[in-house]
Amino acid sequence: MSETPLPLPAAPVTITVRPNGPLRVEGHIILKDVDGKEWDLTGKPAISLCRCGLSEKRPFCDGSHGRQGWQCNVMAPGENLG
Repeated sequence: MSETPLPLPAAPVTITVRPNGPLRVEGHIILKDVDGKEWDLTGKPAISLCRCGLSEKRPFCDGSHGRQGWQCNVMAPGENLG
């Protein structure tokens, strides 16, 4: 009896918390709304997601955080949570 090989994991996605800014997401991204409908991200190896809630293009960042003076600096704790 032969076993079906498990699929290889996709390359990891990297999410960077930008100081006073968006979440920068890089890698193979699939972004879905609450109903499961996918945004067309063809040709986009990276996207910036709104973190402040001020963007008129949510879930994407449009730079409103800078124009409104929104601030939130988040740093990873000294220990690895992974």
